[in-house]
Amino acid sequence: MKIIQFNLKNLLVVMACVVLVPLVKADWKIVEKSNPLGPGSAVDVLQNGKPVARLVHGEGQIKPFLHVFGTDGELVTNPGVDKEGKGAGLFNHHRGIFIGWNKVSSELGTYDMWHRGGPGQGRYDIVKFENKVGKKFGSIVANIKWRATKKDAAGSDVIITERRVFKVSRPRGAFTQVDASFELNAERDVSLGGDLQHAGVHFRAHAEVAKRNKETSYLWEPSEAKGAGRVIHDNHQWARLLFPIGKRWYTAQEMNSPKNGVRELSWRDYGRFGYFMPKSLKKGDPFNLKFRFAIEEVDVPANVPKQSIAQIGQSQRKCSRRYEAFLKSLD
Repeated sequence: MKIIQFNLKNLLVVMACVVLVPLVKADWKIVEKSNPLGPGSAVDVLQNGKPVARLVHGEGQIKPFLHVFGTDGELVTNPGVDKEGKGAGLFNHHRGIFIGWNKVSSELGTYDMWHRGGPGQGRYDIVKFENKVGKKFGSIVANIKWRATKKDAAGSDVIITERRVFKVSRPRGAFTQVDASFELNAERDVSLGGDLQHAGVHFRAHAEVAKRNKETSYLWEPSEAKGAGRVIHDNHQWARLLFPIGKRWYTAQEMNSPKNGVRELSWRDYGRFGYFMPKSLKKGDPFNLKFRFAIEEVDVPANVPKQSIAQIGQSQRKCSRRYEAFLKSLD
C-alpha cells in the first residue's frame, strides 16, 4: 500500500510539471498585426499579454525598427510618424532600435539607407519571419533583403541579405533586455559608409525627449574617452542614456561586442546614440554584428535632472555588471 501511495505522489508531481510547462511558455507570445500607431505592420513581443517590444515595418515606414515599451505600456522609443503617416518630431528618421548607413554603394548605385526608404529609394524588404518564444523570452527573427532601385544583368536588385534577431527578455522582471543580432551577407561588392551621425546601430528615445533635451545625460565606458557627441576609442564597451518620459525616468544602455569593430560612438542630447562601423565587403562576405540593449525605469535624479554622485556610481557599476554578463553570453 505504501508503494502505491508513493507512486501516486510521483505521478501527481509529473502531471503537475506537464501542466505547468505550457503555462510558463504561454507567458511570452509573438503576435503579427497591423501597426496600431501608424502605417505599416507590427510584430509584438508580449509577456503576460502586455507589450514589451514591437517591430515596425512595411509600407509607409522607411526602415524596420524596434519599439520598447515602458512600465505602464508607454512608448519609450520614437515612432517617427503619426497615425496618418506624417513625419512627427525632431529628426523623425531616427526610430527605436535600428541599423542603417547613409551611403550604401555597389554597382547598382549609392543609396541612403538611413534617412529614406520605400518605393523609389533603396529599401528593406522583409521576406520571411521565423519568430519563436521560450520560457523566458520572445524572439523576432526577420529575413530581410536590402534592395536597390536598379537590377543587374541577372535581374537581381538585392544588395545585402540579412537575418535580424531581436531576442527580448525581462531578467528578474527588473528591466527589458534586447539581444540584437544583425547577420549581413553581401550579394555583391558593397561599401557601407557615411559618418558616425548617420550610420551604424543606434537607439532613439521618444520624441518627447527632444523637447526635454536639457534633462538628458550620458555615461560610457571607457570613461576616460572624451568627446562632445563623438567619442573615438579602440575599446568601446557600453554607453548609457538617462532620459525622462512623463514623470518617469529611464536609462537605455547599448553594449558593444568586441568583435563588431567599433571605433566611434555618437550621442546627442535629444536622445539618439549608437555605434558607427564602416565596412567594405566583397560578394559573399558576411558581416555579423551583436549588441545588447537594457532599458530600465530608474529613480528620479537626486538633483533633477542631474543624478547625485552616488547615483552615477551606482549606474556605472550596474552597467559594467551587465556588460560583463553580455560578454559571457558571447562565449
